[in-house]
Amino acid sequence: MPEQAKKYAVFNNKGGVGKSTIAVHIAYGLALKGEKVLLIDMDEQNDASLFLGFTSEDFAKSFYDLLTGQSICLSECIISARDNLDLLSATHIDRINEKLYKENDIRCFFSHKLQAIEPLGYNYVIIDCGPQRSKINDAVLHFVDGIIVPVQAEAASVKAIGNIYEYLSDLGLDDSMIAMVVPNMFDQRTTDGKENLEFITEFFEDTNIVTPPILRRIKITECGKLGQTVYEYDEDAAMHFEHLVERLVSINGRTK
Repeated sequence: MPEQAKKYAVFNNKGGVGKSTIAVHIAYGLALKGEKVLLIDMDEQNDASLFLGFTSEDFAKSFYDLLTGQSICLSECIISARDNLDLLSATHIDRINEKLYKENDIRCFFSHKLQAIEPLGYNYVIIDCGPQRSKINDAVLHFVDGIIVPVQAEAASVKAIGNIYEYLSDLGLDDSMIAMVVPNMFDQRTTDGKENLEFITEFFEDTNIVTPPILRRIKITECGKLGQTVYEYDEDAAMHFEHLVERLVSINGRTK
């Protein structure tokens, strides 16, 4: 019987923090280590798909079709993005939300709809979530084992950190689900950046979940526009994400 996939949501209920970038590079970094990974793009902007070089035209079917089709299989909705890395996109996010509002209990919604994941032998499922409270995100957070929280090292993002705890409490979920907090787009040249990073570190000082910061790098922005990962575009920039991948592997006690 295949080992159950470890499932992580990349989520912050504030936009512009680099969620999709983090999700793509964790997923691809794991794939490069020989892990079989499914990346689910649940953000209506579909940036995770775009950063891997895919548009909606590349998907014959999506998660939406899985929900509405009578005889649609999960495997029909998945495309191969890279070696060991598959991609499941979601279209019509607003319609999916409407459907979820009609569900009596969304806590097992994704477990039911995505139960076909387990026989496919994935080691990890990484879900890129939209930046808001929504029924989709409610359902996703009930589905995953842990949450990866990117936080941009700037004032507005830092001030919103506590919102994630409020959201989890409202859903009846334990804040121990937060597996990593990733300070992102950190500008080490500015006093403001350093102060914000210090605040993030102090906010979580009683935990071990804050990772080293990912620096603001033009190469990271450039590669996404080209539909490439930094692993494929710039080796030096890729090293900024490697510690995230290593930590996730360590959390789950996996070795290859």
